[in-house]
Amino acid sequence: MTLSPHFVLGDSDGPDFSICTLVRSADKYDRLLSSFARAGFTADNSEFLAADNRDHNRFDGYLWQKTLLTQARGRFVVFCHDDIELLDAGHAQLLAQLEALDRTQPDWLLAGVAGGRYRPDKHHRRFLRMHISDPWGDDRRMGEVPGRVETLDECFILMRRSRPVIGSYDLQGFHFYGPDLCLQAELLGGSAHVIDFHLRHHGGGTKDSSFRAALDCFVRKYAPIFPGRFLHCTTGVVHLVVPDPQEAG
Repeated sequence: MTLSPHFVLGDSDGPDFSICTLVRSADKYDRLLSSFARAGFTADNSEFLAADNRDHNRFDGYLWQKTLLTQARGRFVVFCHDDIELLDAGHAQLLAQLEALDRTQPDWLLAGVAGGRYRPDKHHRRFLRMHISDPWGDDRRMGEVPGRVETLDECFILMRRSRPVIGSYDLQGFHFYGPDLCLQAELLGGSAHVIDFHLRHHGGGTKDSSFRAALDCFVRKYAPIFPGRFLHCTTGVVHLVVPDPQEAG
């Protein structure tokens, strides 16, 4: 028996998908589950795991993925927010997108539905790739999809269980754990991609004091690793440069 370079023993064990959700609202999670059921994700091909934050924040953005990944049995593990809803794409379409990604980008480690295009241009203009419906419009398309990105929006991120990407242990909070995963994938020698899997994200995101604090910690971690890089995120462009304390004063 000859194994292909990307064949991993145990890849075919378990269901096709483990749908792992950070749950803050029972109503939103019920809506998510109903939409997945309508889209062909059944008990025969998928399992559903939840990190329960309904009463209080037991899990933050970095911890919940690590926790549920240890329980997942699916070939592919989806990490999503409870405020997403599947629309016109389902189980068969998602498998087809991932099979195409295997053929064309065998080094892929992460996939999602929205992200910042990989190393876009020398002028640091913000470029996004997405096919999504959200508070800013229905059936929105930006950039070429599918395509490589350097960051992914946290509302929907997928990986192979046989090739997991683990988020940082020295960061915390509810912001930038998507970009963190993507940079970790890059350091592992892999890549992240936006695929054409149309869904609705009901959430609009917030940029409060916790966002700014998370951004500061994120920049301080990655600026020495990727000095001077302009990182394109769905929330804006992040310049990986640690501020000079003397200039700040």
